[in-house]
Amino acid sequence: MTADFSLLEAHRPALTGYCYRMLGSPFDADDAVQETMIRAWRSFNQFDGRASVKTWLYRIATNVCLDELKNRSRRARPMEERPIIRFAFDGISDATAQRILDRADSRLADFAR
Repeated sequence: MTADFSLLEAHRPALTGYCYRMLGSPFDADDAVQETMIRAWRSFNQFDGRASVKTWLYRIATNVCLDELKNRSRRARPMEERPIIRFAFDGISDATAQRILDRADSRLADFAR
């Protein structure tokens, strides 16, 4: 079975939401989904069709996220993502910045639906 990238890519928004819920970071979720796509693309010839492509991708994404969570304690993080995002809101009130962040979080959650 040859890989049709659009078949994999169609699941990217839902996988992003799934990885975001597991990892708690939109940046880590994007990285995890990209790694999921790479792993799926490389091993697509081993996919035998006993499960749906969606189920297979979620299994890969789960393994990628669990690997990330296991390795998190090993890597140094210079700072959390929120302070980096905070610089984008210089000059904006805290209430407005919080509304923007809440809206972004809710839109990311919409990908999981």
